Amino acid sequence: MNVEEGCVVTLTYDLTTEDGEIVESSDITGPISFIVGRGAIIKGLDRRLIGLSVGDERDFEFPPEEAFGRVEDAPIQVIPTSELPKDASLQKGMRFEAKLPNGQPVILQFEEQTDQGAKMRVLHPLAGRTIGMSIKVEAVRPATAAEKASGRVQTKPPAPPPSSK
Repeated sequence: MNVEEGCVVTLTYDLTTEDGEIVESSDITGPISFIVGRGAIIKGLDRRLIGLSVGDERDFEFPPEEAFGRVEDAPIQVIPTSELPKDASLQKGMRFEAKLPNGQPVILQFEEQTDQGAKMRVLHPLAGRTIGMSIKVEAVRPATAAEKASGRVQTKPPAPPPSSK
């Protein structure tokens, strides 16, 4: 079976920055399985997988708008002044590491101070960067009715064979 929209695909992968730094790898996290066409991983990945089959390997490069977004497009959130350090001397463009309530790491970029608080862009840590991804298709199968309804893969990805990349 070839990869098509709506099927479940399992990949082993390395995710790299433009300077070649590996920022995520299935060697550490394990393979990923997802429903193609839902934009669940990287925005530009799904369409590049169409037509591939088990065993195919590819190297992709994603500009920011196809990866984790452009900085200037990131949403802005107002952080109340009471939640900022009392002696904070904020300057436009300053960045701070933070975590969302679900534990996901984000970068807060200061934009401007208002009466309500600090306007901060909420960025993915890799926003604004070109991302490389080396993949190998490990499995392809039709999505079940439950998976189609929920948009989530219901089974754990199969373990890849040793040295599968």
